[in-house]
Amino acid sequence: MFPLSIRWQVIRNRQRGLPWDSIVLHAGCSLAAAHEWWSNFQRHGSLWADDAIHNRHADSGRFNAPFSRALDGLVRAHSEIFLREVSSIFKMLALLPDRDRWPTSKSTLGEILRLISFSVKNVERLASERCAALVVAHCRLARPIPDRCIVVADETHTHGSAMIPPRGRSLVGQPLEALAPDPRPRQRFSSIAAISYNTGILELSVDEVPPAQSGDDWLAFCTSLAGRMNVYVPGALWAEQPPDCVLLYDIASVHSPAADEILAMNGALLLHLAPYFPNLSSIGPTFADYKRAVRDLAYHRPEMPDRLSHVLAFASIPLRSIQGYYSEARREL
Repeated sequence: MFPLSIRWQVIRNRQRGLPWDSIVLHAGCSLAAAHEWWSNFQRHGSLWADDAIHNRHADSGRFNAPFSRALDGLVRAHSEIFLREVSSIFKMLALLPDRDRWPTSKSTLGEILRLISFSVKNVERLASERCAALVVAHCRLARPIPDRCIVVADETHTHGSAMIPPRGRSLVGQPLEALAPDPRPRQRFSSIAAISYNTGILELSVDEVPPAQSGDDWLAFCTSLAGRMNVYVPGALWAEQPPDCVLLYDIASVHSPAADEILAMNGALLLHLAPYFPNLSSIGPTFADYKRAVRDLAYHRPEMPDRLSHVLAFASIPLRSIQGYYSEARREL
């Protein structure tokens, strides 16, 4: 959210006759935001669309009771969509009557969810209750499989704005030594990784976005991963199965059926993760370590190329840590 000084700077510069490209360059805002502020100022002399509530999203929700009731019914009937991308939520809202009156701001949506007493944990609980039978079935299949046989694959995103500057401390009277934010803009990266209990990072794909990861990217990743996995032996005891012969992954939309066919043709046993239960997988904590490491590299080694820093961040995760995450997921089963 831009401070008032920036908003009024845009208005004053436009009154002086400056071009829009110069105005947004000095203000650091988007052209759409600058046009909105100027349009509001021309209509009623204020920076806000509604001068009574300004930009307080919770107040906007309280003044829009029909939308609050519609959102309450939607989250109770289809709680699973509130754990996906925000775009899928607005697609569902577009199906409601009088959709032209509904807000389209992510901040407003979050504030109204809190207003009707639906936190992220509440939504996760509702979605997990709907998938309880799938979780029981998954646990029955995964519990007898030893960790050495399981390879876990998933994708994650790291945005440049996520490079949070570290905060330092010092004694009274001593100068504070803290790293300053890196002025170089950081590109968003999408990473697909497969981890193994035996070797750590088994396969890795790091790409800049946009464009976002698609089914073709997942297909190329699985084609390379299939050559690194061993062949599952049907009918043999798990104690006699080779390591890295079972692939565990979720049911994301980018996971194409063609990739499943390639993995099955190469002898891998496919196991789908129960929806909305990431704690049953060991790759979530691994991704947390990766993002922490890439932030450290962004500040300690700012001259390093972005792609190289992401690859080194994955390589810095010790095998013992990954094995510990496997043990934590095993306890959840």
